[in-house]
Amino acid sequence: MALSGVAAQQQTTTVDPTPSGPNEAESTHAVTFAVGDSAVAGAAFEDIRIDYSVDAPAADVSNVGASSIERVGIDRGNDDPGSQVDVRAAEISEVSGGADGAAVQIILAGDRELRQGDQIVAVIRPVQNPQNAGTASVELTVNTQGAAVSRTGSATYEQHDATVTAADQTSAGETVVIDEVTLSEGGFVAIQNASGASPGEIRGASAYLGPGTHQDVEVTLDAPLDSTRDLVAQSYTDSNADRDFDYAAAGGEVDGPYRNTDDNVIGSDTLTVTYDPDAGSTPTATETATPTSTETATATETATPTPTATATATSTETATATETATATPTETASATETATPTPTATGTDSSAGGGDTDGETTSTSTDTETATASETASPTGSADSDSETANSAGMSSDATATDSSDDDGGVPPVDDGFGALLAALLVALLFGGATLLGSP
Repeated sequence: MALSGVAAQQQTTTVDPTPSGPNEAESTHAVTFAVGDSAVAGAAFEDIRIDYSVDAPAADVSNVGASSIERVGIDRGNDDPGSQVDVRAAEISEVSGGADGAAVQIILAGDRELRQGDQIVAVIRPVQNPQNAGTASVELTVNTQGAAVSRTGSATYEQHDATVTAADQTSAGETVVIDEVTLSEGGFVAIQNASGASPGEIRGASAYLGPGTHQDVEVTLDAPLDSTRDLVAQSYTDSNADRDFDYAAAGGEVDGPYRNTDDNVIGSDTLTVTYDPDAGSTPTATETATPTSTETATATETATPTPTATATATSTETATATETATATPTETASATETATPTPTATGTDSSAGGGDTDGETTSTSTDTETATASETASPTGSADSDSETANSAGMSSDATATDSSDDDGGVPPVDDGFGALLAALLVALLFGGATLLGSP
């Protein structure tokens, strides 16, 4: 249980040298100490002691003073990244050394209360890293004069490294894309006009990049391009551990470029940026556009041909040649024979002296025959809109023969003109016969 408790304490205490290279004389060490539910929770934050002498290789902190300490404070809730703080210590009253320059104690004048869950942060410089590479234990003690709590962290010293790869590209002048950046201790990559440590030549820098390799890093230029030119991509450290690029603003005092053991600037590359105002923000897609199956436009509602109104050929208007040619020959053959026999008998028998007078009666028969043949042919044409009536000859004929006779000597109806002629002949014959009969 004791071992696991020590391991837990070590996980909540860190010492991060930047640069971490052996024999680095201007290294900045960021130290963190998690309060948790330790004895200092609820107490005032009075002091912190950082002791490198407990293990080798040991760093030298004899040059650390009150004016060179970057910051001391509290990260409330332990939620800020790296070594940022929410509450700074009110005042540093004293910085004392010890252990032949391998330990430093920072005494505070204020009374900042420590709460459970807080994280204490101290960023000190300049620290002289040991000459040899390796990992060494560092002891941290909070409130050395009261209910002190000590924990052990570790610092690793190794040759740091940085590499940058930047290809020639076309840009609208506002951004430049770096293909790949590798930083052993984290930091930044900046775009500048010339190589080397030149704060005044920087045109823009990336956001903070953690330790490791990063690809397609976009840098926004504070001084946009207006013509084609050669530029330098340079790697930089985060020497004051605040995750902000302060090199240009600080005049080169912090966040310096990566260097090797010979103090030469490393981690840079030269590229040509062709200026094209119509080129878009970046020539290289910072985030590769992965063809995502977006959504295929599917015909959700298939236009079903609905037989809305089928043009039905209804013979609404049938071109009907309605030609009812009704030939109605009304043929009235009236054979009127009026035979009026008027026998007039006048007999005068006069006997004088017994004389006998025998009168002879003369019978006069008057036969009057009137024959009227009337034939009327009336062709009547009738049009009907829905039908066409036609007989086998294309017409309909109605013949009406009217025979009016006062006696049984009527003339039978005859259909055409020939019949009328025949009727006239019969009448003439009858009339002639009557005349002959009436002759003496």
